[in-house]
Order: sequence, then structure tokens, then C-alpha cells
Amino acid sequence: MTWKQQPVPKLFLDAWRENAGDVPPPRAYGNGVLRAFVGREPMVGTDPDDLRWHISVSGPSRIPTWEELVDAAHALRPGVVFVVGVPPRSWWMSVHPHVLHLWETRDDGLVAEFRANARGDTPT
Repeated sequence: MTWKQQPVPKLFLDAWRENAGDVPPPRAYGNGVLRAFVGREPMVGTDPDDLRWHISVSGPSRIPTWEELVDAAHALRPGVVFVVGVPPRSWWMSVHPHVLHLWETRDDGLVAEFRANARGDTPT
């Protein structure tokens, strides 16, 4: 399915501006089934200018499938290496039961591992 940009809800924008300062808010996209917020965000404990891509993908009544999550990453930020974090439950960040998060990684070892085990598919 094709992802199309949508307006970001005002309630979300208000909360973003209150908490994120000068960092531009994410953009919203939809594909008819899912919604995604895509933006660059500062990483806690790093240089404030160290912005990383973050994609939140949600469904109205279920979490996205693996293929839907992969499709969002490849369609909305092609070429960026993302990971799905699985922190201890006490660190979980989402209060929405149907959302999964993708975070840009710059972990050199992990990126090298991905490249070493690549199947050789056409880059996206």
C-alpha cells in the first residue's frame, strides 16, 4: 500500500512543542490501514544535535505485522538502518497498545553484522 502524508493532529503537535522545544515535529502518514509518525529526534544523553530517525507505526485495533513495519521503514525512510528495541518492560515508552517503534541505529558493529549477512537484495 502507498503511504500518503496526512495532517498531524493538533493535540499531538501541542504536546510535541511543549516537550521537544525547537526540534521539528514528525510528519504523519497513512496507508489506508495504518498510521505512521516519522521524525528526527534527539537522543537522551547525547549531543542535542545528534538527531535520529524514529518511526512509530500503529493500527486502529491491532499492532502492525512485521511486513507492514518493514514496508513503513523502506517506504518512508529508505536507506536508513532501523532497529526494533525490546527494552525491559519497565522502560516501555508507548501508552498506545497498537504501536511499534523503529529507531535509527548507528551501532557500527550491528550495521557491519547486517552487511556481512546480507542476501544481496536490491537496495531500497
